[in-house]
Amino acid sequence: MSISTLSLIIRKTRKDLFRERLSRVIVIVVLLFSIASIVVAFSKYSDSRASVEEYRQETRKNWESRPDKHPHRMAHYGYLVFRLAHPLQIFDVGLDDFLGNVIFLEAHKQNTANLSEAGSSGTLVRFGSFTSAFILQTIVPLILLFLGFGLVAREREDATLKLLNVQGLSSRTILWGKVIGLWQFSLLFLLPLFPVVFVATTLLNVVGWSDVLIRLLLLLPAYMAFYFFVSSITVVISAISRNATMALVSLIGCWLLLILFLPKIIQFAAQNIYPTPSRVAFETEVERDVLKVGDSHNPDDPHFKHIKDSLLAKYHVKTTDELPINYGGIIMKEGERISAAIYADHLRSLHEQYNRQQRLTDLFGFINPAISIRSLSMSASGTDYQAYAEFQLQAERYRYKLAQHMNNLQIEHISNVKGKEPAIISKSNWQEFPDFHYSFVPLKYSIAQQCVSILALALWLIVSCALVEFTAKKLQLI
Repeated sequence: MSISTLSLIIRKTRKDLFRERLSRVIVIVVLLFSIASIVVAFSKYSDSRASVEEYRQETRKNWESRPDKHPHRMAHYGYLVFRLAHPLQIFDVGLDDFLGNVIFLEAHKQNTANLSEAGSSGTLVRFGSFTSAFILQTIVPLILLFLGFGLVAREREDATLKLLNVQGLSSRTILWGKVIGLWQFSLLFLLPLFPVVFVATTLLNVVGWSDVLIRLLLLLPAYMAFYFFVSSITVVISAISRNATMALVSLIGCWLLLILFLPKIIQFAAQNIYPTPSRVAFETEVERDVLKVGDSHNPDDPHFKHIKDSLLAKYHVKTTDELPINYGGIIMKEGERISAAIYADHLRSLHEQYNRQQRLTDLFGFINPAISIRSLSMSASGTDYQAYAEFQLQAERYRYKLAQHMNNLQIEHISNVKGKEPAIISKSNWQEFPDFHYSFVPLKYSIAQQCVSILALALWLIVSCALVEFTAKKLQLI
């Protein structure tokens, strides 16, 4: 295959695609819609960030302004923590619309995140948010097959394929020229968009520009690989179809299967193969296991009775009223330790079940590359399930420290004898407790979770090349 003749076919294919007025209009319209989606998402993210900061400050102010009181009452007063999405949400919203952003923290109880976008947006949000990632993953492949369905089939109908072959061009050169030409044309939808995303994300000033740049440098070749697959499939189906109409129908069927139906089917299958408990069932299981270990509200519970007997023996006293430390605080501290440990075990099991679902879904990326690009895009944008799970873990660690801090204050400063001393402490004790700050999932951890998706895209690159080579050998010129 001569490089010069291949370059000629590539250039001709690219020019033919761009020469059409409709093609130019489509590129411009898609880019304008993509940029508009970024502008809208930028504004929405800025408003959300301002709201999160406003409510965070209000929560902190209300916490610090609480008067002197019993520390255990402060533990039950609770604390609100908020999650701010990664700024690349303006490119790919991922699962953020379906996952909560606020958790109410309180003693002895672990709450789940609430206030998701899907919870207040009706059913339309379930069709997907109109983001630039949605356009690149769903709309652009459809455009490419509409523009490329006749690249080979129509030329066969016009008898130009035979003419090109007579002039010395091999079937292999023709097909590769069509594939690479269509692929280069597809980059017009992609390359102008990423600088816009980078500038917009940097202007938000939430994370360093280097973090955004590295994430985009991971996303760019991933989308380029996906578009190469789309271009290859489009040209291959055009080459093996009897006519252009048959090629178009076949390509629309492939788009419906790969982009719309298969991802939903695979998601449904993963949820049924690895089912997860409902919120009520999850909390019931945690409560049941806590009671198995020890009930802090039952004075005859063996676990807590043993603690009581040990304390009385240690301090050589007969009743808990004579203890130099607050007995109720010790019981609350032990109860918190037990419930937190059991909750952590159940939460790990729940996250592992969701991870099994995700791993199964990622494996199907070897069957459908559209699944791989979606998973990789969400992960690199910090809008996948892992980001939400990390928020839950960070919030629970903060809740546990807060509850145990209040228990320690009760142990150290509250008397066992009621009425002997005021059962309150200074509000300066909770004013000194630090605020909650959510940290984004590090990129290296996100990439480690996407090894399967990266391998799947790499495999599809090889498969695409093999398909083109195989089709070139069987290509019918007339």
